[in-house]
Amino acid sequence: MKRTELSGGVRERLVRLPAPYEHHYGVLPRSLPEEGIPLEGIVALHSQAQLALGQADEIARSLPDPYQISRILSRREAVSSSAMEGTHRGHRVESTLNNV
Repeated sequence: MKRTELSGGVRERLVRLPAPYEHHYGVLPRSLPEEGIPLEGIVALHSQAQLALGQADEIARSLPDPYQISRILSRREAVSSSAMEGTHRGHRVESTLNNV
């Protein structure tokens, strides 16, 4: 990626890397706020995510083939990515996903 294609905020934080990577740049992150990072809104979402993972784990343990869940999720992600990229082939992909 060219530096000119980066947003202004990112471009301002670019720093040249030390040897042997001196021809490359990295983004220096902003300093953390002194009062810390506010986590109030994230704690509830984290709890919900942990609960969902626990439920998925429980379902996976009850299946004869626990990898069935990961295959379904991989296929759904592939269909979703294809739709975003405009390479989605319509019902054929969706119907095979529903058959899994």
